[in-house]
Amino acid sequence: MPRNLHHANLLIGDHEEAESYFFLLCKRLSIKIANNPDLVIIRIDTFGIDEARELRVLSTRKALGDKKMFLIVPTRLTLEAQNALLKTFEDPSPNTFFFLAVREDHLVVPTLRSRMETIRVRYGGNASVYVDAEKFLSLTVSKRLVFAKSFAEDEKNLPVFLDSLLYLLKKNEGNEKQVRSVYNIRRLIHDSSSASRLVIEHLSLML
Repeated sequence: MPRNLHHANLLIGDHEEAESYFFLLCKRLSIKIANNPDLVIIRIDTFGIDEARELRVLSTRKALGDKKMFLIVPTRLTLEAQNALLKTFEDPSPNTFFFLAVREDHLVVPTLRSRMETIRVRYGGNASVYVDAEKFLSLTVSKRLVFAKSFAEDEKNLPVFLDSLLYLLKKNEGNEKQVRSVYNIRRLIHDSSSASRLVIEHLSLML
């Protein structure tokens, strides 16, 4: 998960995948999910101006713990609401973090999108693979080889793993050689039946 959590995050993908990512993040941050007044999940058909204003009020209330976390999962997000969210995201309360889940980038206006950290969670039911990719980059070579064995045994999605690695390397400004190497491997991998263990073992030594 991100080392430096951005205060406003845009989750691109199916709603279930976005929620999976959010809950995994909370778990990583040791944030209690059940009966936590600092964690607010808004699942709604239409998120309009009234909801945006209510969110603003909720976000300004003092947290009981270290962090306040908001997940907004709307079927429809109105333009008026997005304009209102601009003000909320530009001047957030301390230790307050927002996650807005939408299925496509174009559903969010560029002015709002530019103020958010975009995280793609469209992994076909494999949102946890993004977490695996971040974990992989933090491991030593010997632990990466153990990881490769486990990844293959669990039959996880290799293309998604490679896509996640590319995203993280670019985001963390990994060197161009690393990015190009992963990109070249990704071009050759089109399904999960490829030899995951061999590929990841190769990456373990290369990255």
